[in-house]
Amino acid sequence: AAGGKGEKMPLVVYPHGGPHSNMGAEFYAGPALLALEGFSVLMVNYRGSTGYGQALVDSLTGNVGTQDVADMRLATEEALKRFDHLDASRVGACGGSHGGFLSLHLVGQAPDVYRAAAVRNPVTNIATMLGSTDIPDWCLTECGLDKNYHQPASSDYSKAFLMSPMAHVSKVKGPVLLLVGDADRRVPPPQSKEYYFALKERGHDVEMLWYEKHTHGLAETPKGEGDGLVNIISFFKRTLAPK
Repeated sequence: AAGGKGEKMPLVVYPHGGPHSNMGAEFYAGPALLALEGFSVLMVNYRGSTGYGQALVDSLTGNVGTQDVADMRLATEEALKRFDHLDASRVGACGGSHGGFLSLHLVGQAPDVYRAAAVRNPVTNIATMLGSTDIPDWCLTECGLDKNYHQPASSDYSKAFLMSPMAHVSKVKGPVLLLVGDADRRVPPPQSKEYYFALKERGHDVEMLWYEKHTHGLAETPKGEGDGLVNIISFFKRTLAPK
């Protein structure tokens, strides 16, 4: 979206989940509604996304939390350089699952650039997710670890933690909104709770919306999907408002 003549607009960076999926030339309700409400939206196919060859997909294995974050930051920098209507002081991040993982990494690793994050069922700590998710192989594969289910090493948990947003939670400065499906088996609710409690302990501006009988996509009912989008837009209107 572009503002009126001379008008600066807030930017919402919108990483996709997976991480091995992509943002294609199709309709996405979240980005579309954000654009209609006056936000510019940046959707990025970072290295590891599908559609660019197997080598790029494989390049992300063992590098989540660094390579994908670096790509998101570079894309943001380039967008801010190229488009004069973007307000560099009003940049937020929004995504679900691995997109939420990346959004929280952005506000943790670059808190002076990304001023707020709204996330749906985000991966916050791969180390603790390993024992509660229905896809433990994802945790090990994305961290570049051997599938030692019978006897994981303490170093495996340490590596998984250091690749996670929880490793940077103390550096977060901006507000955070968490949308959580209480029946999510893919990224179980304790992932969001960990992050919420860490921020709440510091007296941070954090809110958690709880959706009963909703799973990973919050798409079981109109309330889950629709209410989530309405709250995300409301959140960004508050946190990325002109100063």
